[in-house]
Amino acid sequence: MKKLFILFLIAYIPFQLFASDKDLLKVRDLYYRASANKEDAEIFHEYLIAKPEITTDLLSGYKGISYMIKANYSWNPYNKLSFFNKGKDLLENAIGKDPSNVELRFLRYCVQANAPGFLGYSGKIKEDKALILYGYAFLKDTDLKYRIKNYLSISKYLTEEEKRSLK
Repeated sequence: MKKLFILFLIAYIPFQLFASDKDLLKVRDLYYRASANKEDAEIFHEYLIAKPEITTDLLSGYKGISYMIKANYSWNPYNKLSFFNKGKDLLENAIGKDPSNVELRFLRYCVQANAPGFLGYSGKIKEDKALILYGYAFLKDTDLKYRIKNYLSISKYLTEEEKRSLK
């Protein structure tokens, strides 16, 4: 019985690790596509509702982003603000639970760098930028490093020296 259990673990755990990596890559891809059009935004939101196998904090953060993207495509001003605030709350709660998570900070940085000024959601850009730049060197996730580097290389909030530091 013990051997059967060990065999199960050997077979099951790598599959689960691969599944969660695959799900995270899909979430990231859907996120990038969601900002391009409304249909992809809805696909992104629905995929997150189906609870892909990613960490709870990342799932919450990406759900927050999906609501903020929904706000962008809503025509009703009340719904726009409601979606944005719901998304902001989800993202902020996720960051509150895991404040050193570079990916969550990167998500917030992206939103704050692009949010309209009247929303007043730009107060943590410098803090997030500092954490991202510090944590970037320690990231083992090559996909995330690639995405961060590509985005930050065109960011108006980074100096040329900071952009060059992204290797």
